[in-house]
Amino acid sequence: MSRYFAHISAAGPVRYGPVPGSIGVLDSPDHPMPIGMANCTGWDRAGLAVWRLTVEGADVPGRWVIVDREFRLVE
Repeated sequence: MSRYFAHISAAGPVRYGPVPGSIGVLDSPDHPMPIGMANCTGWDRAGLAVWRLTVEGADVPGRWVIVDREFRLVE
């Protein structure tokens, strides 16, 4: 499975509310050029922002949260 990182600098889990509606998706936290886009679609039971990802023009299946700048699949 590919790993994706957020184009934001927040440490820890990203909660719903103080986030932009869309952010860049990176293939590595060390590469600032986005490879895609993430759109915030709401929140989960813990109050974390939930995202849908598009990478290189294709939708990435699943719903994602961000923890320590890394997108993690919500099961």
